[in-house]
Amino acid sequence: MQPARPHSFQQQARNYITAFYQTQRNAFVVIVTLLISFYILTVPDQAADMINAVIDSGVFSQLFQFILLSTFIWSWTVYGSTRMILHISPVGIRLNQEADRLLRWLPKLGGMIPALILAYAFWEPNRWQPYLLVLESGLMLVLFLRVEQRIPVFELPAHWRFSDRYTSFRQDIRELWRHPLGRLVVSGGLLLTAFLIVLFSLPVEWELARRLRPTAIIIFGISMYTFWGSLVVYFNDYRYRPLVLLVFLYMIGISAFNDNTSIRQATDAAVPPIAQRPTVAAHFTQWVVARRQEDGDTIPLVLVAAEGGGIRALNWTAETLIRLDSIIPGFSRHVYALSGVSGGGVGTVFYTAFLRDFAKNERSKRFEQFRKAIRDDYLSAVSATLLFPESVQRLLPVPVSALERAKWLEDSWSGSYYDNLGLKTLDSSLTQLYQTRTGYNYDLPSLLLNGTLAESGQKVITSNLQLDTRYFKNVVSTLDVIQADVPLKTAASLCSRFPVVTNGGLIQKDTLVNNRRQQLYGGHVVDGGYFDNSGVETCIQLLNNLVPFIRRLDTLERVTVVPYILFIQNSNTVGKLPKKRSVLQEVQIPLLAFFNAWDNGSITRDNMFNSFIDRFANPKTNYLTLRLAYNAKYPLGWFMSDSVAHSISRQATDSISLKNKELVRLKRAFTR
Repeated sequence: MQPARPHSFQQQARNYITAFYQTQRNAFVVIVTLLISFYILTVPDQAADMINAVIDSGVFSQLFQFILLSTFIWSWTVYGSTRMILHISPVGIRLNQEADRLLRWLPKLGGMIPALILAYAFWEPNRWQPYLLVLESGLMLVLFLRVEQRIPVFELPAHWRFSDRYTSFRQDIRELWRHPLGRLVVSGGLLLTAFLIVLFSLPVEWELARRLRPTAIIIFGISMYTFWGSLVVYFNDYRYRPLVLLVFLYMIGISAFNDNTSIRQATDAAVPPIAQRPTVAAHFTQWVVARRQEDGDTIPLVLVAAEGGGIRALNWTAETLIRLDSIIPGFSRHVYALSGVSGGGVGTVFYTAFLRDFAKNERSKRFEQFRKAIRDDYLSAVSATLLFPESVQRLLPVPVSALERAKWLEDSWSGSYYDNLGLKTLDSSLTQLYQTRTGYNYDLPSLLLNGTLAESGQKVITSNLQLDTRYFKNVVSTLDVIQADVPLKTAASLCSRFPVVTNGGLIQKDTLVNNRRQQLYGGHVVDGGYFDNSGVETCIQLLNNLVPFIRRLDTLERVTVVPYILFIQNSNTVGKLPKKRSVLQEVQIPLLAFFNAWDNGSITRDNMFNSFIDRFANPKTNYLTLRLAYNAKYPLGWFMSDSVAHSISRQATDSISLKNKELVRLKRAFTR
C-alpha cells in the first residue's frame, strides 16, 4: 500500500481555513468576548487613564497584583470554556489532520491572549508591567501544557470521538456532567459567578469594588460573561435548538416587566412639600434684598453654566468655582444659579453642598478634603453593579430597585462626601439643602440640573425653584412630574446618566386619559448632553425670566443688577480637520458623528451665545468662558488618575487667575 501523498501548501491552507471556520463557528462567543475586551481595555480614554493609575502605583502595588490575578482567572476561563465547547459533544466538525491540530492548540493559544491584551494596554517600554504580563502569557502556555500531560482530567484524547446525530437537551447536560473536564469547568464557572455576584453585591460603604479598581473588576466581569456565553453556546444547536436566539428573545420579553430604574424620592417627614419651593420671581426678590445695601446700588448677578464631561467636568467645574471664590471676594454669594450638565452638574452639586456645609473662613482648611471627594473613584462601584448584580436583574421577570447601577453611583458620591468631609449632605433632599433654622438660605446658588427625556427628547430640569413655563417652554420639571422631592445625590444623577455606564432614570405620574382611567405617563431621564451639553441655554432661559424684574428694579428702585453668564467649558476646542476613519465605517461613522457632535455642539453654542449676549442692552449682560486646556488623556468616565487630577488642579491655579483680563473686570464688579 502506497503512503498518502503529503498535501500541497495550498491544500493545507485550505484545510486549516476550513477547520478554523468549523471550530470557531462553535467557539465564536470566546472570540467575540476577546475582541470586545480588547476594545474596552485599549481604545477609550477612560481605559487609558485606568491603566495609567495602575502603572503609577508600581509593579509591587496591590492594584497590579489584582490585575495579574484577574488576568490569570480570565486565561483559565478562556481555556476551559474553549475546551468545553470544542472537546465535549461539538457540532459540525469534519475531522482531518489540520482540524486535529487546531482542536489541540486553540484552547491553549486562546488562554494566552488575555495577558497579551493587557500587555498591549499597559505598553510603556520603560515600565515593567507590560513585560510581566507577556511573561504571564508565556507561563500560561507552559501551565496548560503541563496540566494536559500530568493531570488526567485535562488530558487530551489520542483520537477524537464526535457524533453528528441530534442529541436532546437532557442528553447534552448528562454528557457535559459525566465528562470530568466538563464537570470541572461548569463547577468552577458556577462558583466563580456566585462568588463575584455576592462580593459585588455587598454595600457600597464597604468599598470592596473601590479597592480592586475598575480594570480588575472589568476583567472579572469578562471572565464571568465568557463562561456563561460559552455555556449557552455549548447547549445551542443551530440545526434543532437555537438556544442563543431563545435566550435573547426571553430577555427582550421580560424587559417589559423588570424595569428597575424608578428614581429615588425623598419621603422623610422633615422634607418640605414641593409646593413650598419659591418661584423664580419670589426667589429673585429675596435674593436682591439679601444683597442690596442702598439706593443706587449695583449688584452683580452670576449665572454659571457647567458643561458636561464626566469626572473631568466634575473636577474642572468644582476647581474653577473654588478658585474664583479665592481670587474674587464675595463671588459665591453673587452666583444666583448653577446650570449643570452631566459631570458638570455633579460638580455644581458638590460645590453647593460644600458652600452650605462650611462657613467662608473654614473652606480653605477643608479644601483638600473636598478635593479628595471630587477626585474619588466613582467608576468601580457602578462597573461592578453593571457587570454583576444587574446581570441578575436582566434575567429576573420582576424589578429589584436595589440592583440598579445608577443608585450605586449615587451612593458612592454620598459615601465619599461623608468619608472625606464627615457630613451626609448628599443624602438629604434637594430642597432641604436650602433650609436653615431661620428660613430659606438665599446665600446659596440655586441648582438647575439638566437632563433629557429619552422618550420625547425634551429637556428635563431638576431644581429647587418652581420654573415659569412661559420662559421654560417645553421643559419637563422632575419634581412637578413625580410630585415629590428627591435626594441631592439623585438630583445629581438625573443630569449625568450618560450611555452604557449608567441607565436612564424613570420618572412618571398618574394621568387621567379620555376614558377617565389613570395611566402612568413619563419616561426615562438620560444625560443632559443629549439635548445641550453646555448648560448655557438654561442660563439664557433663566435670564429671560429675570429680565422684567431686573428692569423694574432699575426703573423704580434705582438698583442696577448686572448679569454675567459664566461658561465653564472642558470639551475639545481644537477646530482642525481630523484624520479619516474608514474601518467598519457603517458602524463607526454614525457613532463618531453622535459623540463628536455632542462635544462640538458646546463649542458652537458657546460662540453663538457669546455673540448673541452682546446684543442684550437692557440689562447689559456679560459673557465669559473659562476653558480647560483640552488633553486627550483627560477621561470622560467616572475614574480619574492622580496625575490627571493634579494636572487639572494646576490648570485651575494657573489659568483661573487675575492675569485673565475678563476676570479682573469681573472682580471690579464685586468691589463697587
